[in-house]
Amino acid sequence: MNAKTQIKVMALAVASAFGAPLYAAEGTVFSGEATPKLYVFDYYKGAGTNGTQFLERYNYQQGMGGDQRNGGYLDLDLSFVGRNAERNTFELERQGFGAHNHRGTVKANTNTLGFSGYYTNFRTSTGGVSFLYTPGQIPSGGVDTAYAAGSQTGFVRQFNSDSPGQTQFKTDRTTYGLGLALKPTLFENSLAAAVNYDGYKRDGNRFATYVLGNGDLTGANAAKRPLRWRGYDRPVDERMNRYTLSLNGAPGGFNLAYEGSIEKFDNKAKNFRLGDFNAAINAQDATVSITAPTRPNQFVPDSTLISNNLRFAKNYGSTSVAAGYGLSVLSQDSFSAEQEVVGYNTGKITTNSAYLNVTSSAVSGIGIEGFIKYNNRKNNSSFPVVGLINPAATEGLDVRINRIKALTYGLAGTFRPGALKSTLTVGWKHEDKDRDLTWSQWGGGVVSINPAQTLYRESTQSDELYANWIARPMPGMMLRVTPAYVWAKDTGLVVEPEKAFSLKTKLSYAAANGMLVSGYFNHKEAKNANNAFTSSAAGGALGASVGQDTKKTQQAAGVSLNLPVSEWINTSASLSWMQDDFASYFIRNGSRRYDAPTAAINFLAIDRSNYSIDTYVFTLGGDWQVSDELRWNGAYTWSKSKGNTASGYVFDQLAAGNSIDGSISSAVHSLNLGVDYQLKKNVKLKASYVYDYNKDDSYAALTGGYHTLMMGVGFGF
Repeated sequence: MNAKTQIKVMALAVASAFGAPLYAAEGTVFSGEATPKLYVFDYYKGAGTNGTQFLERYNYQQGMGGDQRNGGYLDLDLSFVGRNAERNTFELERQGFGAHNHRGTVKANTNTLGFSGYYTNFRTSTGGVSFLYTPGQIPSGGVDTAYAAGSQTGFVRQFNSDSPGQTQFKTDRTTYGLGLALKPTLFENSLAAAVNYDGYKRDGNRFATYVLGNGDLTGANAAKRPLRWRGYDRPVDERMNRYTLSLNGAPGGFNLAYEGSIEKFDNKAKNFRLGDFNAAINAQDATVSITAPTRPNQFVPDSTLISNNLRFAKNYGSTSVAAGYGLSVLSQDSFSAEQEVVGYNTGKITTNSAYLNVTSSAVSGIGIEGFIKYNNRKNNSSFPVVGLINPAATEGLDVRINRIKALTYGLAGTFRPGALKSTLTVGWKHEDKDRDLTWSQWGGGVVSINPAQTLYRESTQSDELYANWIARPMPGMMLRVTPAYVWAKDTGLVVEPEKAFSLKTKLSYAAANGMLVSGYFNHKEAKNANNAFTSSAAGGALGASVGQDTKKTQQAAGVSLNLPVSEWINTSASLSWMQDDFASYFIRNGSRRYDAPTAAINFLAIDRSNYSIDTYVFTLGGDWQVSDELRWNGAYTWSKSKGNTASGYVFDQLAAGNSIDGSISSAVHSLNLGVDYQLKKNVKLKASYVYDYNKDDSYAALTGGYHTLMMGVGFGF
């Protein structure tokens, strides 16, 4: 039995295992290619042996000897397909880019059944770069310098690591799944069904930070306040498994669809408690001890999510009606020791949603659409919980979200004016969102926060007008213009726009010779001056307000060209620009708002700081079929980001202590070259070269480069 016959027999066995009957193999033609590959790589500059370079974070490489800086490794690509006159009956593919970056798929199809499977494995890594963004860089961390200087010294300015010597953090992400499709031909074209399993796991470790609270470092421990801001090596060990059932049918002319799923999340990693770190903290100063209570630190509970969605659609002449209802229940499966002790072990969030959509073209040349959507998210978790969430005691959190209800409805009309072969759609949408909140009590010795001293509100009401105009002024040319305007009576968050305007435009042209050119310009501007901080006198009486005024502008523009030079040569180029511009007041208060509520708290707008970053991306690519046997391809990408993260007073403070936090200036160069050569009928030589280089002018430690060379031989069968 020759090699080709052996591979075919193995493929038939795999196809049979996945449900493709062996008798279907008659008349099926199998073909494929196996490509063993050798990779040689080199990271230069940047982090050292035990660190992670900036470019390495999402391109983790490891040589056969375990070296991450340079080395070589072997891998394999595999593609195998079985075809008959109607379809691909079997597909198997595997792509490999190292031990920590590979993926694969398998599919098998018959007239009545379909099978599929997939997996991906990908590692990310961080570490080797000093901790940057220090919250306390601004004097007093946003608290007036005149307030209790002794209690604020070193609040979060000094960073402390509870995991000394650990410089690298790695996380492996593996996704996988299987699917079975029961085709309509199995049910005389009256029903289709599918059962799917999807899962993932994450293993490794990550860097986590926390800040010790006021009670942990008070009294005799006041000298240790610089030890508040801390970070540690947190293990990652998570699993998720989701099972989904889908049904689609058309009984009596009605289109019905149902999808139900059960998703289980399981966190197997150790959940550290504050007491676990006492020894590490005390070791830095044996003269003072800490008697902090043992309690959860970044607790991540296990959970179960059950979802059910039902959709309905039917045509009544020129009118179509679609409706749907969804119900999901998210339940907490594991609980902290505090929750278990006091018997509060109900953690549940229920979400109900529904929609109705009606479209009609009863009037010639005019299409009308109306819709309404409803969403109700209710927090059914235990409340209050003594020692954890209790508005009448000192352990109370700021606010509990009991319920969020949202109602959205609108109308739209589509017209065809006739000029420029255009189509115009205009519409209106209204959104009403209501939040039911419970705030911790204010007064009576309770350590809490007054709702007026936050930017969180209960109601959002907004309206939007939009249009979409599509025109074809000449053969091969298309123009699309989409403006929209939003205004809001109330906003619950400053990130929700009080006023917003957006414009999207795109112009493309396809010539008869195959040339394709397109350009676009997008603009979005949002403002919000609805919400304010309210000062208070001693005892909690409210006083003057200081408004927060935010403005966010995002712009993007670009042009691209695809030009076939000849039958054998194709080229492409593109240039794009993006700008992110955000401004808001830096507001300082006279006391930390989490201190005793009997203290007076005053707010003051110091300056309106501006964040502005511009990014440019240029790409150039092409491929050349030199002959029937030889093909070249290449691509180059240059991206540049430059700007300031703040302005005025805030920028001056950042630049004085650490200019890294105030400015962004970096550029990435990427070059890819590839060649394929058909050595003989079933043998192809392949090679590629990749070069990446990151130049960071704000933080030199992020500068670094990467080379990789791949050589492979493809064997066809």
